Amino acid sequence: MRLDIPGSIYAEMSAHALDTFPHECCGLLVDRGAGLEVVRVTNVQNEKHAENPEQFPRTAETAYTMGPEAAPILVAHERGDLQLRAFYHSHPQHDAYFSEEDKKQATVWDEPSYPNAAQIVMSIYDRQLKKTKAFQWDEGARDFVEIELSVES
Repeated sequence: MRLDIPGSIYAEMSAHALDTFPHECCGLLVDRGAGLEVVRVTNVQNEKHAENPEQFPRTAETAYTMGPEAAPILVAHERGDLQLRAFYHSHPQHDAYFSEEDKKQATVWDEPSYPNAAQIVMSIYDRQLKKTKAFQWDEGARDFVEIELSVES
């Protein structure tokens, strides 16, 4: 399995991670028929944490909850109006890996919410993007596994 993304799209995702540092960024890569585009989504984790710290013990520095911008994209995907290619988020001051928290975000009852969409994680330390990895649901492994990520120039 492999995910190919244009360099301009990678640059947009990277800029989003830098803009939101030291908080996690989150967003979507979609294709409406004219190629990939980045949809930045607000991370509302801090608001959720403030409202209910027991249910949302983490802040936006170590977690994300996608804001309202994600809903119309997900609905359009379900209707077939666009293809959801990937979710992306950053790990400020942490490595690029698919954590247990990430897995909880991407699954419902241990099944992937969007099995055909990749999961991209960007590691950013001190406002420097260090590493980006992609993960995909593997039905045989019943888990998300790392896949090759190719950034095209």
